[in-house]
Amino acid sequence: MTGTTDKIYDLAIVGGGPAGQAAALQVAAAGLSVCVIDEQPLPGGQVLRQPAAAGAGAGWMKAAPYRRLAAQHAAFVAEKRIDWIGGFSVHTASRQAEHFRLSLVGATSRSISARRMLIAAGCYDIPVPLPGWTLPGVMSAGAVQTLLKAQGIVPGERCLLFGTHPLMLVLAEQIVAAGHRPAAVCFAQSQRQMLGRALPHALRAMRTPGPLLAGLGAMARLRRAGVPVHFDASVQRLVPSTDGNGLGAAEVAIAGRTCSIDADLAAMCFGFMPQSDLPRAMRAAVAPAHPAGWRTLNDAQMMTDVPGLYVAGETVGVTGADAAMAEGKIAGAAITHDLGALDAVSHARIASAAIRQRERLNGFADLLAAMADPREHWPEVEADTLLCRCEDVPCTEVDRAILQHVDTAASGGASAAKLRCRAGMGPCQGRGCEHSVMRRMAQARDLPVADIAGFRARFPIRPVPLGSLVDPD
Repeated sequence: MTGTTDKIYDLAIVGGGPAGQAAALQVAAAGLSVCVIDEQPLPGGQVLRQPAAAGAGAGWMKAAPYRRLAAQHAAFVAEKRIDWIGGFSVHTASRQAEHFRLSLVGATSRSISARRMLIAAGCYDIPVPLPGWTLPGVMSAGAVQTLLKAQGIVPGERCLLFGTHPLMLVLAEQIVAAGHRPAAVCFAQSQRQMLGRALPHALRAMRTPGPLLAGLGAMARLRRAGVPVHFDASVQRLVPSTDGNGLGAAEVAIAGRTCSIDADLAAMCFGFMPQSDLPRAMRAAVAPAHPAGWRTLNDAQMMTDVPGLYVAGETVGVTGADAAMAEGKIAGAAITHDLGALDAVSHARIASAAIRQRERLNGFADLLAAMADPREHWPEVEADTLLCRCEDVPCTEVDRAILQHVDTAASGGASAAKLRCRAGMGPCQGRGCEHSVMRRMAQARDLPVADIAGFRARFPIRPVPLGSLVDPD
């Protein structure tokens, strides 16, 4: 491959969000060499997605929930000892005798080596199929928020937000601040369900009351702005516009009564799942994450069962940006100590403070996960609803592959269906359909989803242009 560098870093970090930034600052402060690799050209991750051009955003980073993250981000940008490698994807990584070797692809290709490796790759919205979800104008809440943060635009005039996750309130408020009024916010669960699920976690969550108060404040401001917020409101179908060029409306069952809500933009949010493809491909141990996906297992120092490979942030479970920042500090201190640049007393002091901070924050994270639990609220699909968008595989073909090969499915998990109907063989490599295939397989066999094996992660974990594999000389 082209673009190879002979420099060996002390630490290579995959992911430039809060966890990766916190770890990089810790390691750089000890005088060790560190690089941070991210698919985006600018650091910040999803939560601090930077505007592509000056003035494109709406000043959202100045809001109270982002201030601590923004302060760390400013320190990260100012730290000259951190090498930023933006606009590159890691498509292959392996542990060699004394270091890790990472192959990257972006505008060019290159490879780097590092004595230690940290994966802090974040999370993404759970893809949830339902009738009409492939229409233009139907997006994940994270995608809509990305456009709003990075470009300062809302890609529609009437946005319907639906799902189970309270992030919808935050996004709806940001849409209002951008000068638009959402058509509605529809929670599939009832208020009674949400409160009942939250109650066991309320005392721990009150140790960090800021997020709770922010959520209540967002609800009040949306009501003042005239934005309807419905509970026990399930979107059953997304309907095309009269010209057939995009979304026109949504059929919604509110407290058992079906109505139509006009919308040209729909943002769905049923929760988030860790980016786990890289640690899985490196054969690090994982376990089912709640409510979907895989979390990478780690010890108290954030190291996996692959020697020298560390993880932090949403890669180990979705608990929020502030908790990810704390885990980045834990990992950074552990790596610095492991490499001999931090004494045991200082390591224990830094790690203990970060662990206490993480535990305080996890109280609210547990409450949020319970309130937003989507497992009773997945939308119903129809026979021709596409489960795998890359390969155009509808539900009926996935179901046929499962039912015709029950014995094979018992041992092969989702990969057994993949081999027979091509679901998961497209450019996204299963990120968009793996969980849906697993859910349908679990339903067919009357098993918990956690008992179904997922697709086998393989390198390259991102599509690689053929030109990047050819030396121009």
